[in-house]
Amino acid sequence: MGLTSKIIGIILILFAAVWILGPDKRRITDGVRASSGSDFIELSEGFVEFESAGPVDGEPVVLIHGLSVPMYDWDGQFENLADNGYRVVRYNQFGRGLSDRPRGVYSLDRYVRQLRELMESQGWDKANIIGHSMGGVIAAGYAEAFPESVDRVVLISPGLHMAKDNSGITLIRIPVLGDLAAKTVLPSILTNRAEGLFLNAGAAEADRYSQAFRRQIRYAGFSRSVKSLFRHDVVDDRTDTYEALGAFETLLIHGTNDESVPTEHFDIITEKTSAERIVLPGIGHMPNMEAPDKVNSQIVGFLRD
Repeated sequence: MGLTSKIIGIILILFAAVWILGPDKRRITDGVRASSGSDFIELSEGFVEFESAGPVDGEPVVLIHGLSVPMYDWDGQFENLADNGYRVVRYNQFGRGLSDRPRGVYSLDRYVRQLRELMESQGWDKANIIGHSMGGVIAAGYAEAFPESVDRVVLISPGLHMAKDNSGITLIRIPVLGDLAAKTVLPSILTNRAEGLFLNAGAAEADRYSQAFRRQIRYAGFSRSVKSLFRHDVVDDRTDTYEALGAFETLLIHGTNDESVPTEHFDIITEKTSAERIVLPGIGHMPNMEAPDKVNSQIVGFLRD
């Protein structure tokens, strides 16, 4: 057997081992969805997990979570907005929670299309858009693509260029090695990061959030969806995308201790959007969990102004 054949054999064995040892084996079945307690809507690319609350004739608000933490990202805002008379929808992006993990590229276009179809399923012509972290990128991309269906925009610790100086994303973008890493170490890295965010936020539900995060990575397609996300445009420089928000009334909320997004990125977003900017001293990347009362009062005041 030649050297080339041996190398190919080793690579095939590695991939087989990775497939066997990878955490995401379970399937999201009708039974899993039925026992979840959430609602589901079938869109063009699969089922989407979502929840709605508030008066059906209330002003629409849609909540967009970040890169890896599913829609419980918004536990501190969901009921509060509903109690203030808004019709609120939060949902899981494809690849997260119990939403499907369709094949293909996890690009900004896919996430924008998912949001568009979800809003159409609710019969909404227009809504207030609130995005956290990567959800801010999706909010900006949606406003750029469908400006007529956006009222006001709230950005909480929004991402701008998530791939910049990010060793994890750089690793995943390496052919073969990145494929192996995405299936083996990436789920653990994301889990540890999420659990750190929950603990730093002092979230009372940190244990439950951690368990829910670990559950989502067990369903087939999680690592594949994150790998594709890391290799495509959502995590690249989205400065031009945020320029679209210059046409909308926009509120930007972030903390002084955010270790995920550099302060200069918030400066750029503020400049491009002309957003009203609220800076929370001592708060990290999760203001929605760390300081829910302050965030809620700012959001409701902004939407009512």
